[in-house]
Amino acid sequence: MTRALSSICTALLLVGLLCSQAFAGKPTVAVLGLEVYDATGQIDQGTTQVAKELTDALRSRAKMPSGPYQFQPGSEKELIDEKLIKNCDNEAVACMSQIGKDLGADFLIYGRIEKKPDGFQVSVNLLNVNKKKFEKAKSPLTVPHAAAKEPQQVLAVASKAYNELVGVVSNGTLIVRSNADRGTVLLDNEPKGSIASGSLTLSLPEGPYRLIVEADGFERSTEQKITVRSGETTTQSVQLLEMKKDNGNNTRKPDELTHTITGTTSTTKSNVWKPMFVASVIVGLSAGGFWGFSYYKEQSAADKVAGELSGNHPALSQSDCSNAMYKAESKSFKDACKYRDWTTYGIIGTGVGVALMAVTGYMAFGRGDSETSTRTGMTGKRVQKPTIAVTPILQPNGGGAAFRIDW
Repeated sequence: MTRALSSICTALLLVGLLCSQAFAGKPTVAVLGLEVYDATGQIDQGTTQVAKELTDALRSRAKMPSGPYQFQPGSEKELIDEKLIKNCDNEAVACMSQIGKDLGADFLIYGRIEKKPDGFQVSVNLLNVNKKKFEKAKSPLTVPHAAAKEPQQVLAVASKAYNELVGVVSNGTLIVRSNADRGTVLLDNEPKGSIASGSLTLSLPEGPYRLIVEADGFERSTEQKITVRSGETTTQSVQLLEMKKDNGNNTRKPDELTHTITGTTSTTKSNVWKPMFVASVIVGLSAGGFWGFSYYKEQSAADKVAGELSGNHPALSQSDCSNAMYKAESKSFKDACKYRDWTTYGIIGTGVGVALMAVTGYMAFGRGDSETSTRTGMTGKRVQKPTIAVTPILQPNGGGAAFRIDW
């Protein structure tokens, strides 16, 4: 029993010595609560809450043994209260040094927070109490309103401000473990390293990250939010789901899954192509009739032109229809030109009608009563379908149409 007590006392003594050595020679620091400032004098509860969270985060960072300072016990006071006690109208160096001295601290961290339209503006200062001078003043930083609602974001902002204020650049360690033997670790959608034997160790700046793991034969992991702290080790386990395998035991990725569609396409006499064929016949016959009528009227008017025009004129051509003098001198000439244009339109319409009759006639009667089609395609891939294109062709001396069937 005596030996056991002796061993325990020895262990406690060693722990105490180690702790004292860890903090030996380190100056002490006190962190005062951030003062909430508002030019209108109206301080809302939200700003006060953010100020408290930032203050707690700054003190938490100052208490870490890896920093250059030792946190002064019993120094967790508010800046506004200490200024009132010391009758300080402002944050003059002499007054702030006295506050730090009364708290028993070698260094003093204090600052203010102000609500702005784009977030909360925070400024902090580091004062050397014994020398009564500023060591460093952190330029104002802004905490967005959305980030202020996330405790991890607030902690990251406070840690970054503290590290920059005291001149500490220290990374944290992230260990990622996975059930996949090999894979890739992505932080904020950027590859950071490869998993080997199911693990990866990274040294990262302090702050929040979005973690994703990818591996062959496994589904992509869901996004996980993590926070790496300076001087600390964060271990994150990621369990990946294996991809399903088909009957051939071939691994299939989500964007490469195949599907087969098998069915019977009905092309009986009740299909939609028959009404379309009838309509195309009507269009073709109407256009042909219009063509014949226009041509007859054109020839009739042309026979009267020679008798109405004065003087000798060569045979008229299509280009003569642009001659305003001829049109003014002969009404028949003007009519002949008009009916010639109509004839061109009739030719084009007839060509389109014939093309439509050919296509719809084949689709309605030329494919048999029914057919069975099997199509296999890749998910997300384009499957070729039958298409029909009819293109009118218009030329100075005539016209027509071209059609194309793609299978």
